[in-house]
Amino acid sequence: MQTPGWYLVAYDITEPKRLRRVHRYLRQHGLSVQESLFFLCRTEAGLVDLLDDLAALMHLLRDDLRAYPVEHPSRVWLSGSTPVEGPLLRPGSGGRPKAGKRPEARESKSLMRRLWGKRNER
Repeated sequence: MQTPGWYLVAYDITEPKRLRRVHRYLRQHGLSVQESLFFLCRTEAGLVDLLDDLAALMHLLRDDLRAYPVEHPSRVWLSGSTPVEGPLLRPGSGGRPKAGKRPEARESKSLMRRLWGKRNER
């Protein structure tokens, strides 16, 4: 069985109706970082299935969808206004919370628990 890995998924959708469908789908399956960026934890086969599902919602000649493998969300430099806070921000970004304080969960708890699972591994 494959080990799940992290992916940063980005999209650019030209038509508002398709944009809403893709965004809604990704909100159900991933963690929103920005309006068109999501972190997903999937096996490679699971990611291919998810991308196939998204392709069915998109216009393949006008829209753009990309998935970039990342070691862990904590390895991605985040700064500015973002719904992802706390241990996902790297030191020096100015948005890191004080030690011992857990940021508010804005997505489903199960996803956040998986995301923060092993806090000390960086």
